Amino acid sequence: MTDGGYTYAEAAKKLRISVSSLRQKVADGLIPHRRLVGGRTVRFTDEDLAAAFLPVQQPPPVPRRRRRTSLRSTKDAN
Repeated sequence: MTDGGYTYAEAAKKLRISVSSLRQKVADGLIPHRRLVGGRTVRFTDEDLAAAFLPVQQPPPVPRRRRRTSLRSTKDAN
């Protein structure tokens, strides 16, 4: 790691994922990162990379409504 933190390539190698996967995870907000002055350059700290292994809090599942089945009258069947 350089003094400014890990680059995308260094962080991806440390996490054992591709650079494109790391970029996508950053874009999705799944991995914390630091933007340097100017806003284009991204760096990662050891803490940022450790947070990549923490479980992501997901909202509880929404209960599904049961489908109503149409009741056919016996007149239609004849």
